[in-house]
Amino acid sequence: MPVLYPDSGIGIIGGGQLGRMIVLECRRLGYSTSVLDPDPECPAAQVAERAFHPDDADSFADDCDIATYEFEHVGIDTARYVESKVKVSPATSVLSIKQNRVSEKTYLAARGFPVPRFWILNDGSGIKTLIEKTAIVAKISKGGYDGKGLYIMKNLKDFEKFRDELNVEIVAEEFIPFKKEISVICARNEKGDTAVYPVVENVHDSGILLYSFAPADIGKRAQKRAYEIASELARTLELTGILCVEMFLLENDDLLINEFAPRPHNSGHYTLDACDISQFEMLIRAMCGLPMTEPSLLCNAAMLNILGKGVNDLNFQKILALPGIKIHLYGKKEVRERRKMGHINILGRTPEEIKEKLDCIKGFF
Repeated sequence: MPVLYPDSGIGIIGGGQLGRMIVLECRRLGYSTSVLDPDPECPAAQVAERAFHPDDADSFADDCDIATYEFEHVGIDTARYVESKVKVSPATSVLSIKQNRVSEKTYLAARGFPVPRFWILNDGSGIKTLIEKTAIVAKISKGGYDGKGLYIMKNLKDFEKFRDELNVEIVAEEFIPFKKEISVICARNEKGDTAVYPVVENVHDSGILLYSFAPADIGKRAQKRAYEIASELARTLELTGILCVEMFLLENDDLLINEFAPRPHNSGHYTLDACDISQFEMLIRAMCGLPMTEPSLLCNAAMLNILGKGVNDLNFQKILALPGIKIHLYGKKEVRERRKMGHINILGRTPEEIKEKLDCIKGFF
């Protein structure tokens, strides 16, 4: 594929906040942008040159030299139709693996990647037997994200609580008493060149990311292994684009893959302000055949999600009075509980300074 230089057209399937940040980096670099989403006022459409409804996928494809998707739960049929007209990176073959947790988990296990022990169940009835032997994390096979469709069950009482919600295909994983949750972002171009970002430590609540620290405070062995896993998975998937791999760090410093995302990731938002090349620019470079130099972390950083808080709920005076603070809002009109409305990047010289600022900002909410 020839190199796509600025003035080329990049299409984004899906109009959420990830699409918005891709568009903003495209505009900075001089690329034309189009968004495919049913909502003409979605976050990405607010900043793109053009927006198309999925019913008009032909016009969207005609407007693009290449396309990507910003979320794994976009319509697979629409994405495949676009791919029949113009190159989509990563390919929809990767998207189809990710859209179903059964296919994701079996793909990883069949290729020797380290994953927790798991069972595929037609419904939740089989969990009752499993939970008598081990604690279980049950995940519905389709449509789950940000804690939706995820159930932690440590005893029969927990099972009874969630029984009525488990009448679909399920991946039941053995509960892992991990030391830390980490993630690694890896970009790969068509030639097979890769660029890997620093390992990040993540803190979740009920499956949704609260905040991340970069770099993660982990040993060199675990760091090296995390890089290897992310790079090898990108190669195995024959990925052109960007990939985030979320992992559990165990007490013995071994790693298990929790899940992967073939797109920019929430835990990589810190790269917008703390790295010389953001994850969104790196995606563009990988797609378009531009040089992919190894990204540099310029300072210690944290990312704090703004969950369920609108503009009027934020104390801008106090938050912005702290040095090294960058606020990114997504332009969402409706505020809902735990909805991602934006994020705050926190920059500093030391991990201690970062944590002090993070605690301070959390107190302002």
